[in-house]
Amino acid sequence: MKHNKGIIKATVVDFKQDAEFFVERGLRSLHRYDYEKALRCFRRAIELEPTNAEYHCHLASVLAETGQFEASNDVLYEIIEKYDPSMVEVYFYMANNYANLEDYQMAEEMAIRYLQEDENGPYRDEAEELLDYIYFELDLPPRHFLSGDREDVYNKHERARQSLEEGRFLEALETLKEIVETDPSFMPAWNNLSLAYYYVGDFAQAMATIEQTLERENGNLHALCNLAVLLSHHNRVQELVGLIEMLKKVVPYHPEHMYKLATTMGVLGQHEEAYRLYYRMLKTGRPHEACTYHYAAISAYMTGRREQALRWWQKAKQLDPDAGVADHYIQMVKAQEEGENNLLIPYQYHPPQREVSWEKAAVDGVEHLKRDPMIRASLLWALQHGRDEVKFAVLQTLALIGDDEAEAAVRHFYHQTDDPQLQKLALLALADMGAALPDCLPGTLAERGGGKANTAERDAVKAGEANGAARHANRDVPAQPGMESVEDCICRCLTENGRPDLGEWCLKVWRRYKESVTKPVQVRKTVAWVAALEYLYGTVNNQKQSQAFFAEKYGISPATVAKCVKALAALDLK
Repeated sequence: MKHNKGIIKATVVDFKQDAEFFVERGLRSLHRYDYEKALRCFRRAIELEPTNAEYHCHLASVLAETGQFEASNDVLYEIIEKYDPSMVEVYFYMANNYANLEDYQMAEEMAIRYLQEDENGPYRDEAEELLDYIYFELDLPPRHFLSGDREDVYNKHERARQSLEEGRFLEALETLKEIVETDPSFMPAWNNLSLAYYYVGDFAQAMATIEQTLERENGNLHALCNLAVLLSHHNRVQELVGLIEMLKKVVPYHPEHMYKLATTMGVLGQHEEAYRLYYRMLKTGRPHEACTYHYAAISAYMTGRREQALRWWQKAKQLDPDAGVADHYIQMVKAQEEGENNLLIPYQYHPPQREVSWEKAAVDGVEHLKRDPMIRASLLWALQHGRDEVKFAVLQTLALIGDDEAEAAVRHFYHQTDDPQLQKLALLALADMGAALPDCLPGTLAERGGGKANTAERDAVKAGEANGAARHANRDVPAQPGMESVEDCICRCLTENGRPDLGEWCLKVWRRYKESVTKPVQVRKTVAWVAALEYLYGTVNNQKQSQAFFAEKYGISPATVAKCVKALAALDLK
């Protein structure tokens, strides 16, 4: 057969399948949620252009979408190490992957690395939100801090949180107020500020702070739980019932949120709901603290599940055998007869035999009061809401405690109350602490620093004359004989107690300090300088003890020791 010469030959067009082609197909598949096809396309693109960092980044993204977070991080590490070290957003992607793997230390590490590499990067807000979540929603202490203003916020909030845990509520209150004034968007500080107001007994301000928090973030779980506790305290039953019903519908994803909600439900008497949440949290197999098992056991006991309660208390005993908390309740439950009504157990982690009464502090001593945040809270609450005779007992107890927090509480009460008799009692408490009296002029007790007020000053307070005496005091009044100097205190505490070498060293350093400054740091207890000097002596001679050790030894607060140490450490002590 002859070919028809008029037939035009077809032209074959080459179908080019380069790396870019596969990336485009991969992106289209990703947008359609076809992850398997997207993975194949991105892997094919990498085969064609193995050094293209962007293609590796696409692959890591799909791996993360499919829950393969470790594999995704392996790819991301390769990008930084082999292909493009300047692609710093990779650190943010890794931070998210580690957070999904619940490796929060590495998530923190990567988020901070991203912010350090690109302070104004496109993911800055998201990285800071992730750090907020790690530090405050999960209540994990920061191991690293950011540079600049953010570091200041994190540092301050961490100090405030520690102050709350240790019962220094007024100190925490001032720090948290400062944080929300300078950075109103910092939500963790708002939640802790409401707690601080609650602990010091200022319920109106606590409620106002919660309302401000919810205005900024309507569904904030911590704020809603705090609100429920406040409504219960004020017997606002109708509002509380509605809020409890709403909280029952919340399904918290993370164990820390579940813990907050479970504990709140238990405190509100919703033990069945508390039990359900604790059971969900504990069956995951993650490690938990002894107090969590204790609270879970309370919820089980209060809902009639005594065998489960005993199992959880046994677990709490294994984790914290020396506390005695679990032992007490195990014995209590085993001693109860079948059908006997359950006793009401508060959601607190301490045994009843260790409960202390601040009303007996003058007899029993106050060292345990200084270390117990719950007792501190009850003192502040009673000072705000107790009867007059209760307030009198609290003022006496605070005078015995005598640390910075106690002084601040008495001073605040003096300015707040309009009862002349209670004002006189507050002044007497301050005088017994050796603290500066309100309205004092230079040269009076306020300027002289540490030591107890003398008899004449105490008598003046009792007679209601302290304010007038302070206002008309001579500016040049010398220190009274009873006001011990630092040199005398060193001799009494150190040199005369068989430690002449230590005493001589401390005297030499103290004199150098006085010569080097025009105005020494003011502290109200002379012995604080001795504690600081002894601490520094140990540091220089490789016999170091903690500042807290010397604070306890000399009966002063660690914060006061730290202040004196900081002042003295400016000298060359070697």
